[in-house]
Amino acid sequence: MENAEVENLIELLKRYISAVNARALVLRALRESGLASNKVTRKELRLCSATLRRGVELFVSPISRDEALREISRFCGSESLRPDACSMSVVTETDVSKARSEARRICGRLGAQPFAMQKVATIVSELARNIVLYAERGTIEIVPVAGSGKKVVIRASDQGPGIPHLDRVLSGRYQSKTGLGRGLSGSQRLADRFDISTGRNGTQVTAEVAV
Repeated sequence: MENAEVENLIELLKRYISAVNARALVLRALRESGLASNKVTRKELRLCSATLRRGVELFVSPISRDEALREISRFCGSESLRPDACSMSVVTETDVSKARSEARRICGRLGAQPFAMQKVATIVSELARNIVLYAERGTIEIVPVAGSGKKVVIRASDQGPGIPHLDRVLSGRYQSKTGLGRGLSGSQRLADRFDISTGRNGTQVTAEVAV
């Protein structure tokens, strides 16, 4: 049985699509994000943004799409559910591909230059793949920032075992058999700003790319 937060999200979507499609879309988004419909919190619903967006683009009329996504964003209290942003759970290689596609979509909407778009997509791909290989589960968040300092902010977080030899990894002097050092040090070189914290409770990375 769905909890109140899930039912409220379904009711919100019913303003724009049929009740059947609204329920099917929300349950699919929860399932793809590995969330349980009977105990998910409103904060956790932001992890469903990529699937919810695809559903809205499929079922909601073009004139109402941005309004629907803005309402979902307000409901979940997260900038990641804005029409032009994304937050998604990363568990499998398929999620890595989805995250890369979302990065390209967001850069396209922001009007990023091709080389900048490639940098963003590469960073997202590398950080997402590290989550799959070393932490099993985590979150990728991609947020565009418009204006004179136009950029894309990428946040990756997990609750894995942390990264040993971090200084050597970032310097490029250390690489695991699966290429951890290459991915992280490469992402650092591509980013205009790169911050990382890691420990026994997990790893958090923030990267920014001017586009």
